Amino acid sequence: MVQQLTGRRARTRETADRSLRVVRVPAAVLVAVYLLSLLAVAVGDSGVLATLAAGGKWSFVVGLTGLLVLRAVVVPADRGVWLLFAAAVGSYAVGSLGYAVADAAPGPITRPAWFDIAFVGFHPLACAALFRLLRTRVRRLTSSMWLDAVVTGLTAAAMATALAIGDFLHTALDGALLIAVYPIADLLLLVFIAGALVVIGRGAGAVWWWLTAGTTLFVLTDTLYAYQVANGTYVVGGLLDVGWGMAFLCYGLAACQAPAPRAGDQVPRVGALVVPALCAIAALALLLQGYLRIGDPLAGVLAFGAVVAALARTALTFREVRALADSRHQARTDELTGLANRRRVFEALAAADARMARGGTTAVLVLDLDRFKEINDSLGHAVGDALLREVGPRLSRHLRSGDLLARLGGDEFVVLADGLDDDGARALAERLCATLQRPFRLGGTALTVDASVGIALGPRDSTHAEELLQLADLAMYSAKAGRGGPVVYDEEHHGSGRHRLEAVARLRRGIEAGELVLHHQPKLTLATGRIEGVEALVRWQHPERGLLAPDAFIDLAESAGLMGPLTSAVLDAALAQRRVWADRGHELTVAVNVSPSNLVDEHFPEEVAALLVRHGVPATALVLEVTESLLVADRERAIRVLVALRDAGIGIAIDDYGTGYSSLAYLATLPVTELKLDRTFVGAMTGSPRAASIVTSTLQLAHALDLVLVAEGAEDQATVDALAALGCDVVQGYHLSRPLPAAALEQWLTEREPAAVAVVP
Repeated sequence: MVQQLTGRRARTRETADRSLRVVRVPAAVLVAVYLLSLLAVAVGDSGVLATLAAGGKWSFVVGLTGLLVLRAVVVPADRGVWLLFAAAVGSYAVGSLGYAVADAAPGPITRPAWFDIAFVGFHPLACAALFRLLRTRVRRLTSSMWLDAVVTGLTAAAMATALAIGDFLHTALDGALLIAVYPIADLLLLVFIAGALVVIGRGAGAVWWWLTAGTTLFVLTDTLYAYQVANGTYVVGGLLDVGWGMAFLCYGLAACQAPAPRAGDQVPRVGALVVPALCAIAALALLLQGYLRIGDPLAGVLAFGAVVAALARTALTFREVRALADSRHQARTDELTGLANRRRVFEALAAADARMARGGTTAVLVLDLDRFKEINDSLGHAVGDALLREVGPRLSRHLRSGDLLARLGGDEFVVLADGLDDDGARALAERLCATLQRPFRLGGTALTVDASVGIALGPRDSTHAEELLQLADLAMYSAKAGRGGPVVYDEEHHGSGRHRLEAVARLRRGIEAGELVLHHQPKLTLATGRIEGVEALVRWQHPERGLLAPDAFIDLAESAGLMGPLTSAVLDAALAQRRVWADRGHELTVAVNVSPSNLVDEHFPEEVAALLVRHGVPATALVLEVTESLLVADRERAIRVLVALRDAGIGIAIDDYGTGYSSLAYLATLPVTELKLDRTFVGAMTGSPRAASIVTSTLQLAHALDLVLVAEGAEDQATVDALAALGCDVVQGYHLSRPLPAAALEQWLTEREPAAVAVVP
């Protein structure tokens, strides 16, 4: 994922670089025009040269506005930023034009004038552009970031005011208050940029540095301009015009730079205090200067504000660091015992992988308390929790400082220890078991506890630490069954369990990878002689073992908790295929087997309804087949789930009827629509009067309850004829067809005569 993100950012930057070639060509032209205008000013101020000087200046400013608009058009990533910059420069151009017109008119210029508003409009627009530019680099501006910006900006302003600009401003303020607004506004822009650079950190990018240079030139040039105006020494077309032009040139060069990538969320570190601390020191130095040289109150006020902000920033940072440390500790700590939790264990396992790769060894011990459930049941959960809290300190006394003790969950603990061989790990396990056998005093009761310990050693048993945890768990179950003390994992004795874990992992990957396939067995409606439904039967197309029948993996899925995703995959595939058949003119009902674990999930009806909507299949075209055993597990919840399914219009069939916990009571309460009589009775009915009687009575019962009877296991024509004579509704079996892949079944349906029942060879 990181590589994909990095590659995407690199491609985005390359695209921006290509787009900016369109901007850089006119930018070069503008620079040439500007340099020619400067040359014209230097050589002479009359005739063609004067015209070139004036025209070059206006062409440059207007052209720069167009250049910024072009940048916004060709690079969509930060379009709003450069449109705002274009508006700012355009406002300045309008002000310059107004000033030129007023200067050419006879008589003195009366200030403030309308063009002063256009000049001042540059600053709020540029500030908005800078803010938008900052947001393209930083996802979230935290309180710490704002304070960093304030501290740095105020300090920069204070230093500039104290060192040079302050003297000019004092003179300007005395001479022309309006003119002094320009350098003050420029200074605020510089304050914003300085703060933004601190927020972004290293790698701010060339855009920010060109903007910094341009704004700095504005501060210096406008300050000198205010000073000259106040003293009556300003001359149009002098060096100050060059300064403004160079400032705008920096803005144009900024527009030629590719946007830098967005910065991620930053975690506060000690380094975050460096800039505020340096600013605080500088501000204190200015305060000291203020005491030594009275008469510079502006620098003193700014420095005082910087110190206050720096102190607030420091306090906030310490609070953030403390909160971060607390959250990290809680995320890796078990709430009940205070020991490390599963998350911390897997972090330690990852570190163990690295140590084993360098030639080290790791022992993993999984420890489970024996008969802990009896303690909970007989003495209550409060006593059980108190016991778990006492286990950690008892075990920790026998561990080294580098060993990790954690609670995996329930009454299961794990120890990770480096540098132990078979004998060392077994000796440690025996010490841990012995210390737990000493009585625990809990609420006036003395409890002795035994423990079963399984051990796995890396890299001998596995080079992957997470697998070592699984192997130690297998060895622990062997120790619990044998009651013979700690057990070290042995491939010969415990390999079957390991292979089962591998099989579960392979099945999980197979479900996710779409390796489950469906075969469909047709169901014949005897009254019409037509195939009106199919049963979808899952198979696993194993990459190495080939096509596997359900018997090879359904129990594994059930025990591993994979029936939910397996059933979802089967339902999805069955409904998708039914949609395809419907589009080709085959309107069939589709029956899908679901397990007891599905029917105790009260979200299952919503999932089925969503799949029906996704594939555009009516609920009446789906039948869910359930076994009678589900009624033993959690009857009340199963009935709620079945009622919700039936209310949605979905058919419910009792599968393998007659072989489970058959009860007439649940037939009266369950929302059943079909009974599927087990093949045991159907296959024997033509040769066994008892079996025939069972089929007959079941058929009568089903019809009395207004249920459809489906007879499974119809293997010959005689059985089909006998069922038809009794009035059976639907038959299913090898006599009609074996389960077929979707394409083969569609061909079979096309070739079959509607009323014929051909024997399968």
